[in-house]
Amino acid sequence: MKAIIYSTLLVIFCINCANYSFANNILIPKIGDTSSKFMSVSQENKLGEIIYSQILGSFNLVSDPLTTSYVQMLGNRLLMSNNNSTIKYRFLIVNHPSINAFATPGGVIVINSGVILKTNSEAELASVLAHEIAHVKARHLSRMHEESSKVDISTALSVIATVVAGMYDTETLGKTLITTKGISTQKQISFIREHEKEADRLAISILVNANINPKAMSEFFKTLLEENNDSNALEFLRTHPLSKNRIIETQNLALKYKGNFINDSLAYQFISARISIKNSNTRKFVSDYIYNPKEKISSPHKAVDNYAYGLALIKERKYKKSIIVLNSLLEFLNTKDQLHIIKNYVSISLSEAYLQNNNYNKAISILKNLNNIYPTDSSVLYFLSNAYMKNKEYKEVLNILMPYVIEHRDHRLIIKISEAAYKLKEKSLGHEYRADYLKLLGNFNSSMKFYKLALKYNMKGETIDKRILAKIKDIERLQETKEIL
Repeated sequence: MKAIIYSTLLVIFCINCANYSFANNILIPKIGDTSSKFMSVSQENKLGEIIYSQILGSFNLVSDPLTTSYVQMLGNRLLMSNNNSTIKYRFLIVNHPSINAFATPGGVIVINSGVILKTNSEAELASVLAHEIAHVKARHLSRMHEESSKVDISTALSVIATVVAGMYDTETLGKTLITTKGISTQKQISFIREHEKEADRLAISILVNANINPKAMSEFFKTLLEENNDSNALEFLRTHPLSKNRIIETQNLALKYKGNFINDSLAYQFISARISIKNSNTRKFVSDYIYNPKEKISSPHKAVDNYAYGLALIKERKYKKSIIVLNSLLEFLNTKDQLHIIKNYVSISLSEAYLQNNNYNKAISILKNLNNIYPTDSSVLYFLSNAYMKNKEYKEVLNILMPYVIEHRDHRLIIKISEAAYKLKEKSLGHEYRADYLKLLGNFNSSMKFYKLALKYNMKGETIDKRILAKIKDIERLQETKEIL
């Protein structure tokens, strides 16, 4: 159960979050399934890469590395029993209060921040992710193409545009991806509705294999059904109905499994607090919260409440008080060896308070210590590079990030390399990494422009020229490819 103090904020924030959905529901392919005839797994992965870049470039995504890393970690736990999968799953969070989620080919799972706010436990959040993973495992889009006479990138992306158009009151992705054609909208809707139950069944199995409480799925469904009715349900709800029978069926499925399942975690509670505070009016919360620095933290829930309070103080620019609160919380957590992830959350937030209070050296010291322990943690690298940028230590940004992004193409870190290079007057390097960033976001024309500028300003010899030219050729190949399937 969520901590009492910040749960009030969640209620206020979510009071208008009536729309919810579970997209791309599918039948698990049977033996002899012909979907691979129309789209191989490698082709599906390639399509996933394209859709991933479009989502990065088109959606208002949550950029907080702690939040995104947590959701990716939870998703990876659900996938642990599926080690033979050739699909690279990626989990993204849209900064949107509605209760929505969808999956795409190639393992791109997208949830709204409203899902995290509305769930009551880690197991409930996991049930949403498991449901979307089920869509990918069952290869929904490949099976749908059996109904299509033409299989190309336009037809494939039309399915995604249809699903997303039902989720958000925006034309963003519809315009960016494709105009729907090839498969009729009604046929897509019928296909999705027909296989909703199969996705639920597969999701229950995924939860059990990850030792996460399978009853959480029906519990979350109950919450949603209680808060929605025909008068305020969106069109997307009508195409993905949530009935009492569906709740009973998932409940009965869960009852078949016995075990000491995990239901919640402090990591989930702390991340919920981060999202809640970021999206709430914190002035009243700060004013009403009763904080006693001499009071010992007696329960995990009190630790979560104090963390939310510390974050709220940062948001309200009360940095000195925030430092006191977070330092006290860190002292408590240092006595709990098993809570290293939570300690990292608090340490990073403490560094942010120091940074906002212009104590750059203190912030950098905290983050460097974390970096020494977790040298490949993208969250630590993100916040440490931020601190170095504010302290005008631009070379340090390049030193810590460039080795990492060679293997991990994290767009948030790539753009920081570009920014640091510009500050150091290294125009060619700045242009090249800005081009890399734009390419990851699917903006090929602008990416090409910056690669050519990088080539123009390069003063470091032929090796760099060849590297940039290879990237230009790669963009040209992508622009020429009209059909991938």
